[in-house]
Amino acid sequence: MQRLLLVDGDEFLFRAAAAVEQEVKWNVVLGEVDWSEPPVHVLYSSPERARETLDDMLERIFERFETREHFLCFSSPPNFRFGIDPTYKNNRANSRKPLCYVQLREEVEAKYKCKAFPGLEADDVMGVLATSPIKEKRQCIIVSQDKDMQTIPTQVWRKGDLVTVSEQEANYFHLYQTLVGDTSDGYKGCPGVGRVKAEKLLKAPESEMEQGEDWDLILWSRVVKEFKKAGLTEQDALTQARLARILRWSDWNNEAKKPILWSPK
Repeated sequence: MQRLLLVDGDEFLFRAAAAVEQEVKWNVVLGEVDWSEPPVHVLYSSPERARETLDDMLERIFERFETREHFLCFSSPPNFRFGIDPTYKNNRANSRKPLCYVQLREEVEAKYKCKAFPGLEADDVMGVLATSPIKEKRQCIIVSQDKDMQTIPTQVWRKGDLVTVSEQEANYFHLYQTLVGDTSDGYKGCPGVGRVKAEKLLKAPESEMEQGEDWDLILWSRVVKEFKKAGLTEQDALTQARLARILRWSDWNNEAKKPILWSPK
């Protein structure tokens, strides 16, 4: 089966543009060098070097998997998660993109196959494509360093390893993220729940009766119970779960081009 690489375009462009930024100090006053004045720090970048760096990064990926079939997946604002929680990613409000990022984004479509869906993040685009009917004809491989891609049942190339994530593992990690939150994405999870407690709450079934039931619903009931113990509601748990959910094909209305918000089934 032919491979299809689903590459995190946001991540690769950011890394390429950031890699070529250079800092220089100037001791200049009105065009004259003045060593008595404190230096002025200037940041500059080369669009050409940024493109070369991106090309090199992608070529290594193509060679590693012996295919050039790919989609560079990009975010397309406004992010639909702002409609779930307006504070989502507020911690990044003052962060900047590297120099050349915008120009590089405009230029890549001339050379690479790019994909974006309205209102989705690059993570969601990769998740939707990897679990879409296309997987019946292609071996989809997500190429991303983002730990959130462990919530997608597919193959993921991350930190130099190719990992196959089962549906059960993907569902587990989604609820794990719901409980512990994600500071980088700006959602808090359940107060008082860290890694150890989350793993304990989501442990394997203890009885044959539990094994015979819908295990995903059993885990969800545990998540809700923990939120209520923290003085919150089931709706609070659902909000965190929807923020943590990286979309799959089942979470995407392809005809309307809109996400289907996650609900426990």
